Amino acid sequence: MGIGYAIHAGMVIVCNGTPEADRRLERVLTADPALGVMRHADAEYEEARRVALEKGANVAALPQTS
Repeated sequence: MGIGYAIHAGMVIVCNGTPEADRRLERVLTADPALGVMRHADAEYEEARRVALEKGANVAALPQTS
C-alpha cells in the first residue's frame, strides 16, 4: 500500500501483554498513522494539513506558527 508512488514497509508487532510490548504497541500505533498524516499534509491534502496544524506537526509545506 502506498500514496501515489510512495512505498512503505508497514509495521508488525507482537502483542503479548508484557509492559515492553505495550510500550512498543503505543509507539507503533502513534508513529505510523502520524507519518501518514504528515505525508498527506506535505502533499497538500487540506484535511491532513488541518490535522497536522492542530497537532503541531513540523511539516515543511505547512505555515509555521510561533
